[in-house]
This record gives sequence, C-alpha cells and structure tokens, in this order.
Amino acid sequence: MRVIITGAAGLYGVHLVDALLKSKTTEKIIGVDDFSRNFLSKDPFIKPPDKNKFEILKIDYANLDRKAIDNIQPDVVVHLAASVSIPESIDDPWKYFNNNELGTFKLAQALLSSKTQPFLVYASSPEVYGNPKYVPMDESHPLNPTSTYAVTKLACEKHCMSMWEWYKYPVAAIRNFNTYGENQNIWGYSAVIPAFIKNALENKPLTIEGDGKQTRDFMYVADAVNAYKMIIENQRTAKGETFNIGTGKETSINELAEKIIRATGSKSKTAHKNGRSGDLRALRANIEHIKSKIGWEPDISMDDGLMRTIGWYKKII
Repeated sequence: MRVIITGAAGLYGVHLVDALLKSKTTEKIIGVDDFSRNFLSKDPFIKPPDKNKFEILKIDYANLDRKAIDNIQPDVVVHLAASVSIPESIDDPWKYFNNNELGTFKLAQALLSSKTQPFLVYASSPEVYGNPKYVPMDESHPLNPTSTYAVTKLACEKHCMSMWEWYKYPVAAIRNFNTYGENQNIWGYSAVIPAFIKNALENKPLTIEGDGKQTRDFMYVADAVNAYKMIIENQRTAKGETFNIGTGKETSINELAEKIIRATGSKSKTAHKNGRSGDLRALRANIEHIKSKIGWEPDISMDDGLMRTIGWYKKII
C-alpha cells in the first residue's frame, strides 16, 4: 500500500504516519506539508521515520497535480491539511477559502483525473453541524455551519463526496470531533487544550471564553488515527460514507480547565472573558455508524490521554 498524507507534520499527520509505518501492508508513505506552522520540537515526527518507507515533500498540498499523483501511484490519499482556527477564519476569511476550499477542490479534481484514482479519506469537522438541534449528533444532523472555517470544511466535504455521488470515485469523509495529543500547535490561534496545558505548566491563568459551560467531545489522537487506519483497511465498506469519530462524552470548558490544573499540579487560576459570537454551545458525537460499519470505538480515557499529552509538553516546554 502506497499512501499520500497531506498535513503530515500536523497533530493527526505525525500520529497517522507512525501508525501506518507499523503496518506490514504499508510499502511507502509520502508526507506532504508546507511547514507553515511553528513546532515545539525540532522534528515534529514521533519517531524518526524509516527513510526507505517515508518521504516528506515540503510543498503546498494544492500543488499535487495529476502528474505528481500519477508519478507517486498512491493507493490511498488521506487529506488532513487545512487551516483550522475558528477565530482566525473570521479574521482572515480569504486564507481559509484559498487554503481549505480552493486547495481541496484542486486536489479532488487532480485525483479524479489521475490514472490510479486512489481511495480518498477527507478529514472534516463537527463544526459543519453548527449549534446542536440534539445531542449526541449523528451524521444526519442538520448542517448549519456558523464560522468561515466551518463553511470551508463543509464545502470541502461536499466537493469530495460529490465525486462519489456522480462518478462513484472511492471516497470517505470523517468528521473529527475535538482532538488533542502530542504535537498539537500552541502558537497563534491555539486550540483550547494545548493553550491550557502551556499556561498551566507556566502557572499562568487559564482564560475561559464566556461562562465556560459550553461542552466539547474531546478525543485523544491515538484513538482518532486508529479510526483512519481502520477505514483505510476497510475501503470497500467505507467508500461513499461519512463518519463521526469522537467519544460520545461531553466535557465543559470549566471542567477541562480544572482537570488540567489538577493533572499538572499547577498553581494557575481560571479567568473569564467575553465569549465569541457564533461559538457552539455543545458538541457530542454519536458514533454508532462507524461502530456498526467499521467496528471502531475509542479506547483511551480523557484522564489517560491528558496525562500522555501533558507528559509530552513537559519535556518540550
């Protein structure tokens, strides 16, 4: 099996590279990343990848045209690359349209015209649902994105899935609920868990937006990439499908802050500031579809996942 992974140096990417390199069926992984983000460690990859089985292309994924894809001859393309910050997408919407939607459209069209037509796995987001009509949210929940980021993720998902609907091109979409773990970005528009961990380790206040009662479904990255691995291994069952992956459990931001302060032994206190308009009040995944189709379900508790993640940041910060 030959695999292209876009966004290979990101949170999902480095863990997926590590997981797939352990598979006996993996012949070659081509990682694609423009390294536009900053990294805490010199080498973002978990272990130095086997150079005979792994190659990194430091390019914008949108430059993967049909010729480049045919030269690589992949069996699978996992498209993880994206700009992922909700507030940044409001501040810089053109960046999100160009990088997420236009780039994905280019990649999708290149794949469609390629000779090999590899199985495409697209990384989507639960933000496509918008504020919940009900929880847990299943894949049939109404789609009402509330931010530029969410709109681009839904548009990308539709561009990819339309290839299945019209051409029966093999594709699956995965809506990743809030994922955390080693190698998650803490620079600029950081996600909440790495931001809280960094401040807790430095005994700085943990700033909570709004009342902190908003909830999220936090999933450890090793569980998440295992879902990708299982979908790749079950292409015939997965193609044409959209899957939620998450834990099915809600944690409030207030609870999260308390957990991280306890786990780090920090002297930090919490502070509140005005919330963002359009911020979702709740996210919780219904994962029955992927459990029944693929057999995946999460295995790592939040307390265990946080301890692993905090241990990594302690070594780096």
